[in-house]
Amino acid sequence: MAGVGLPALRRTVTHPAVWSVPAMALLVLVAIPFNDRFYGFWVNDDPQGDAQQYELLHTTRIFRYTSGVLCGQVLALLAGAALASRNAQARALAAAVPLAVLLAGVAVAVAYPLARARESIFFTSPALDDPILVRVLLCEVTAYPFYAAAGVGLGALLRGRLGRGARWPLVLLLLLGWFVATLTGLVQDDRFAAPYGLLWAVPPLAAGTAIALAGLSTDVWAVPPVPVGDWGRGAGTALLVSAAAYALGLNLLARRARRRAPARAGPLPHPNRTTDPR
Repeated sequence: MAGVGLPALRRTVTHPAVWSVPAMALLVLVAIPFNDRFYGFWVNDDPQGDAQQYELLHTTRIFRYTSGVLCGQVLALLAGAALASRNAQARALAAAVPLAVLLAGVAVAVAYPLARARESIFFTSPALDDPILVRVLLCEVTAYPFYAAAGVGLGALLRGRLGRGARWPLVLLLLLGWFVATLTGLVQDDRFAAPYGLLWAVPPLAAGTAIALAGLSTDVWAVPPVPVGDWGRGAGTALLVSAAAYALGLNLLARRARRRAPARAGPLPHPNRTTDPR
């Protein structure tokens, strides 16, 4: 019984729905201290005057309430890829989308009370009354199902083409590239300084830029704050469009590759026909 139950237990424990949810909560907890100090470390370590002080408070507020959401996006992608390695593509998609919605809910549910406990007394209205914060938060979590679906397409596309030894190096390479792209977006100052087309080609770059510019590209004197220009909103739109495009494209490629595989293998031999010439 123990020998029979151990593989089933291992398969249950390694199911993406089991490990991704606590991982999401942990990522939020890890991100909170980083987000508390982000403005002073990356943007302005010596804010002067009322305008810069308000920018510090508003940017930090946005970062706190979105703690972990960027990490959760790559987690949704990996969970979708893991589901594709265990299930057929259609079944993996059916499981990945609600799992991504759950991960987004966990991210917001864990970050909200932690951010609220750190809320500055300067803000007299609740965080959910801040239209810029609500917009960027909704934009970031809406991308979760797209990322999960893209992960399914990627996992289905690579299924059977990579050995076990090649999986982890690929995952590490993906995480490294994701980190660099996200951090590049987060350190944008006031407006996106790189070619604008990159936002539509690299979703993690757009995701980081959308959060960074949400706090920096604002009229610091308006209450509630209002955007100056359309930089943060444009990055958010690019995030959703590009993430959806990757989800659709990768799944179509995986489906096409699966259909072409039997054709390349040729017809199966008749079960009663011998292939021995003797």
